[in-house]
Amino acid sequence: MDQSRIGPQLAIFQPGFVLICSVTGAALVGVYLCRYEHVRQNVLDPGGTFWYFVPLMVPCFAFMIERVQHVRQANFFQHGVDFLVFGLAVGRVTGGDVRYVSGHTLLLSYMLVSSRSNIVRSASILVLGQTLFLKYYVWGDFVTSNVGVVLGCALALLVWLVSRRGRGRSSCERPSFSITSDSRRRQRTR
Repeated sequence: MDQSRIGPQLAIFQPGFVLICSVTGAALVGVYLCRYEHVRQNVLDPGGTFWYFVPLMVPCFAFMIERVQHVRQANFFQHGVDFLVFGLAVGRVTGGDVRYVSGHTLLLSYMLVSSRSNIVRSASILVLGQTLFLKYYVWGDFVTSNVGVVLGCALALLVWLVSRRGRGRSSCERPSFSITSDSRRRQRTR
């Protein structure tokens, strides 16, 4: 079991359990999608709704579990960008008002670059490969997929730069706890 500064890692954050939860979540989304007649009609079509959305859920659920695990380590900016990326991806699916950006490639490239989890990275690479194959070779969509990848990577790098800059500044501004403890010990011994 991984021992960190906070304490032992909870069972839900173990890689095997994260993978099981992610695949189970994707299966539940698949069952939900099968409620619709148009999804059931083309469930065996690799370019259909079922095979386009269900694989995306595996890295999404794993990414959400990772973000919950590290929620206290993230800053407000990272949370805001996470919500923005998910909002754009969902808005692309539900509203249609988000144009020129593929929600799949935006979300997958953001998760791939910003995640530290091997499960999220591996699943994102596989699903991104499937998504790009469908977009390039089956549907002939080069614009939204490329814009999504570039925007997702740029947002992930921006979050990384802001969090790196914030960590450097906060360590300089805050006093070290060990110095305070040493000075208290010296005062007690005097």
